Amino acid sequence: MSHRSREAFAILVIVLAATGSIYGQTPSSDWIAGINIPSLTPLQVTFRLTNSGSTTLARVSGQAILSDQFGRSIEVLGIDSFSLNPGASTTVSASSRWSFQQTGVYLIEVALDLGGGHLISNSLAFRILPIQLPLAPPTAAFGEGLMTLYQQPVNWGILRIFAPEAWMITHGRSDVVVAVIDTGIDTSIPQLKDCLWNNPGEIANNGIDDDGNGYIDDIHGWDFRDGDNSSLVGSKLHWHGTFVAGIIAAQPGEVPIVGVAPGVRIMDVRFLDSDNTFSSRDWNMFADAIDYAVDNGANIINMSIYANSRPPTILETAIHRAAQAGVVIIGISGNTSQTGVLYPGKYDDVYAVSATTENDQLAGFSTRGPEVAFCAPGEGITSFLPGGQTATRSGTSFAAPHVSGTLALILSAYPSLTPVQAVNLLVGSLIDLGIKGTDPSFGQGLIDAFEAVNN
Repeated sequence: MSHRSREAFAILVIVLAATGSIYGQTPSSDWIAGINIPSLTPLQVTFRLTNSGSTTLARVSGQAILSDQFGRSIEVLGIDSFSLNPGASTTVSASSRWSFQQTGVYLIEVALDLGGGHLISNSLAFRILPIQLPLAPPTAAFGEGLMTLYQQPVNWGILRIFAPEAWMITHGRSDVVVAVIDTGIDTSIPQLKDCLWNNPGEIANNGIDDDGNGYIDDIHGWDFRDGDNSSLVGSKLHWHGTFVAGIIAAQPGEVPIVGVAPGVRIMDVRFLDSDNTFSSRDWNMFADAIDYAVDNGANIINMSIYANSRPPTILETAIHRAAQAGVVIIGISGNTSQTGVLYPGKYDDVYAVSATTENDQLAGFSTRGPEVAFCAPGEGITSFLPGGQTATRSGTSFAAPHVSGTLALILSAYPSLTPVQAVNLLVGSLIDLGIKGTDPSFGQGLIDAFEAVNN
């Protein structure tokens, strides 16, 4: 692992340097402001006229030549005519698309015909990142929704783990299921209701256990605390489970909140009420909730839960059973500000997650210990509350969903992988923080969704 940094939205192009030569008129030495080459779209070049007084470039046309790092000309493109006013920027598209066969440094040389025998030219170097084409290009509506996040990135954690870059490859598949074992999810929230898992063997509201799994009308999951399927009733819910679900998979919409993997599905499994005090009945429900998630096809279980004492054997047995079935279990280190990871994150079969700040420091509340596997953003995270309101909260509970969402993206990008293989891919993409290598604060490193799906 190595320390890496990357501009969150430099999805495919990083500008390295610019040099220019001017022939005839001299309107500006920096009139190529930048280029944009996202996958599946034409080349776009932005021109900015800054040092030319009152001159207006009208009816400009020209051509762009692309060369590779060895100086070999790859393609010549025509640029449609346009006008450019002083102090303004104009972005134009080339008449066709460029296809890059490999990553590396490329040079674009643009020559513009100003008319009257006046020509200006300039060049700009850029680097193409190693990225695959999207496996499932988002719909136009989905893309417009994602732009809401770009304009108002309320969840800095999404940006820090480079989820928007990962979306160029996949935003998640509907056959990848993350079980949120928590306090229940308000499924009436528009940006959460469409990301819910739908039980393929159950017919809604017919009062019959159609799939014979022992649970009647478990369309989106099961409420083990109340013994029914009604955890979608927002008025009875503690906020915690809804908040966690939003971080994992909230879909783009009117509220500028998007989950790490908005294309995957969330299984709503409730057993917890409003605190972390557990009775013997609670432990039994917790174990049953894990068994339910495994038996009904969850790939990943998110347990943003900790207990102040060691749970009874029944819980460890259920967790081990899930791990043996190939389900990845993501837990938390705890919020004690001390050393000593809490259960169930302390179990060998659980990947405990610690919380980081915007400055890549360990959050002051985050518990440390040798059982910490990964770290992820967990301070000042924004998500949904029951009823559709939003709030900003802190805790390792909100770091874990970043990991669960990233694993869901990996399984979406590489559907032939087992969840355990997805973890191995995740480990190979982490950003090392703190002491070199694994340490009790950051574990093996910080999540990097882009590197994980593009590994």
